[in-house]
Amino acid sequence: MTASEAKYDWRMASFDVARADALARECGVSPLLAHLLLLRGVTTPSEARVFLNPSISHLSNPFELDGMRAAVDRIIEARQRDESILVFGDYDVDGIAATAILTRGLRRFGIGRVDCDMPDRFAEGYGLTPERVTQAKEEGHSLVITVDNGISAHEAARRAREIGMDLVVTDHHALDTTLPDAVAVINPKRGAPEHFAANLSGAGVALKLALALNGSPNDLDIAALGTVSDIVPLLAENRVIVALGLKHIKKHRRLGIEKLAHEAQFTLDEISAHKIGFQLGPRLNAAGRLDTGHTALELLMTDDARHAAALAASLDAANEERRAIERQMYDEAVEILEAFLTEQQRSIVLARADWHQGVIGILASRLQNKYCRPVIVFSMGDDGLWRGSARAGAGFNMMDALNACGDLLIRYGGHAAAAGMTLAPDKLEIFRECFEREALMQLGDGRLHPPLRIDALVSFSQLDGAFVKSLELLEPYGQGNPEPLFCSSGVEIIPQSTRILKDQHLKFAARQDNVQLSVIAFRMAERFYRESLPEKADLVFAPQLNTYNGITSVQLALKDLRVAENQWRGG
Repeated sequence: MTASEAKYDWRMASFDVARADALARECGVSPLLAHLLLLRGVTTPSEARVFLNPSISHLSNPFELDGMRAAVDRIIEARQRDESILVFGDYDVDGIAATAILTRGLRRFGIGRVDCDMPDRFAEGYGLTPERVTQAKEEGHSLVITVDNGISAHEAARRAREIGMDLVVTDHHALDTTLPDAVAVINPKRGAPEHFAANLSGAGVALKLALALNGSPNDLDIAALGTVSDIVPLLAENRVIVALGLKHIKKHRRLGIEKLAHEAQFTLDEISAHKIGFQLGPRLNAAGRLDTGHTALELLMTDDARHAAALAASLDAANEERRAIERQMYDEAVEILEAFLTEQQRSIVLARADWHQGVIGILASRLQNKYCRPVIVFSMGDDGLWRGSARAGAGFNMMDALNACGDLLIRYGGHAAAAGMTLAPDKLEIFRECFEREALMQLGDGRLHPPLRIDALVSFSQLDGAFVKSLELLEPYGQGNPEPLFCSSGVEIIPQSTRILKDQHLKFAARQDNVQLSVIAFRMAERFYRESLPEKADLVFAPQLNTYNGITSVQLALKDLRVAENQWRGG
């Protein structure tokens, strides 16, 4: 790829001028902002008001979720009988956040003894097992409540019935053909897909149960951590939770979050969904990837400043260790792929016995981003079985592919973009062949370019400070509500304006119709090192407000560039 070629497959959204103008008049926003709302599924003035001004009143009634009444009744019974409850979560950020939320909520509700736990990623794997149910009984618990897991825990549910243990399941993952045999099963996917709470994270479901018990949405800050980190759509109720949660973080400054932000070298006044996803989330995840998630859980629960600081430092150190392991694995994987991967190959299936199980998911994600193909990375478990983590981009449904190869797998689960699986050693090669066939069927045999969604074609003259400021109304950005991207065509690159910053970022000036703007291309210096920028280019970017020496101006964060075409073509 040369500097004049686009890295991505540019895909321009259609612009319904009449609908955008009508919504703009009703809501008092610009037609371009109204267009952005329409692209995000916001079609009416009432929906726009909720989207642009999320508030606590927008949270749906928790009792609209199937199973909520039965769960609350059983917890009331537990309080009346002074029973002991075990909250059983997961070792990722969403599961840890959900565990903290429900544990705190049960204690506020007056449950005298509430313990919390999660599985060991390496010794037990994901979810509630029959052995853990038996252990809970032996420890004196009479009720187990799962968070962020349990929807497929049929064997654990049967064991609970056998030994007289009650089970309440709260989860958000895809439903099995049948529900586990539990006192109550709360999963937003049991309801209508258009329900406001249909796409809650595990932390969001735990928040709803805590809200049903106590009547007020406490711990919104923790819920925001889980919701952003689990990459669920930041629309509808998830958007409300994260928007309110970010405000909660700034106002209440929970010790654990504040100390972790300090380790990440920012203050809570700077908190955003992006900082949760790329700064806090990885640190909270690190302990569970390398050992267990208990350190992160303890950090969210502690009220001791010195202890919180020590826990945050421990998580930061674990994250550095994780990054070092990841870098080594990534280098090894790239070396393999550069030697053997062909342009015609549609998928990547890599297996190394000594790769770290807690890091293979991150490795799969990085390889998918680099090679624009669905990726599965396997490492060997202590039981001699391959444990795999899968990632896929737009245009490929991972679960459809795994379903087609399902008879080769011992177990698997996930969704269109990510999945996990277990495979017998003697099935690896035949599975690789099956997965490649499915990838070819879904992706075809053409050149693979990752798609780049573009919201609108704009001129530089439209990008004034007021419009760029108005884009903040669409935050927080995330899955389902990405940062808006625009394209400007036929832009003149100002000669001699190019500078390299910190050996990795590119900065230059661009002009269109007598409007000149600064462009920053993060981590693109290497791409443009060998070939100069074209004299005229089409740019895809996210506009930002940049303040330097007390002066605020519009700056374009470049996403992709290509030599200007005579007639711009969308796609």
